[in-house]
Amino acid sequence: MSLCWLCPGQGSQTPELLARLADDTSLARALAPLRDTLPAATLEAADDPQHCFDNRHAQPLIVLHACTVAAALADAGVRPAVVAGYSVGELSAHAVAGALAPETAIALAVERAAAMDAAAPPDSGMSAVRGVPLARLREQCEAAGCAVAIVNAADHAVLAGPRAALEQLGAQLTAGGAHVVPLDIGVPAHAHWLAAAVAPFARALDAADWQAHAVPVPRGLDGRLVRSRAAAVEALSRALAEPLDWARTLDVAREMGATIFFELGPGDGLARMARERFPDLAVRALADFASLEGAAKWLARERNR
Repeated sequence: MSLCWLCPGQGSQTPELLARLADDTSLARALAPLRDTLPAATLEAADDPQHCFDNRHAQPLIVLHACTVAAALADAGVRPAVVAGYSVGELSAHAVAGALAPETAIALAVERAAAMDAAAPPDSGMSAVRGVPLARLREQCEAAGCAVAIVNAADHAVLAGPRAALEQLGAQLTAGGAHVVPLDIGVPAHAHWLAAAVAPFARALDAADWQAHAVPVPRGLDGRLVRSRAAAVEALSRALAEPLDWARTLDVAREMGATIFFELGPGDGLARMARERFPDLAVRALADFASLEGAAKWLARERNR
């Protein structure tokens, strides 16, 4: 059985993120060397419900979480065959695939958030939409001044744009029977509004210390496999201002032979999407278990089937 690790993006974290890691013996051991690599302001904001979702804090916290869980699983003898990441989770994916040291990935998450914040127009954001066919949703987005930022499935997407336009379009879609959820993200990621963030982040990525990938990472843009520094720099920087195809990313992982999907967390949103796409496969998230040890035991059983 082949294992794919899933690394989530923003919106999945909570003010309890660090506390939950510290409460688990195995995770606390993996967290200890990484905790102090967070900026002091992010450490202070981590448990503050008013600020932990701010872009500059959320992104390094999410990368730290994925790297912590991956290190604890590796200590338990669990390693993936492929790693896929959603939005900032794609940066996490390259770290847990062995191409970046966790400390480097966390520092790059800080750079990523800063570049995005500097480029983002005021009063912009993102919303999730389910229940509208993609072609029709693209037409409605264009008419409303928004953009499809991430394709999750044929009728499930994430939109980006000015908040006022998102709210107006959301009301129209809801009236038509769609399910619309405004996201706690203050930038219009994966859309043309962030074009000015691409070059600064590419420079930061190119200046980082990269190692060879231990396992491949399908890029979020189109699922193409990334196994080199140059390809990773291109994929991660372009993704700031170009739409992502998460559905294709999952399909590529499956095509590579993945039969087990495990979300490192926080949250279980990616696991739910993978389960919907592959109902016959084994799909879980760390959030499904009371402990890292329980998750590792389940993964060992599934891999030995």
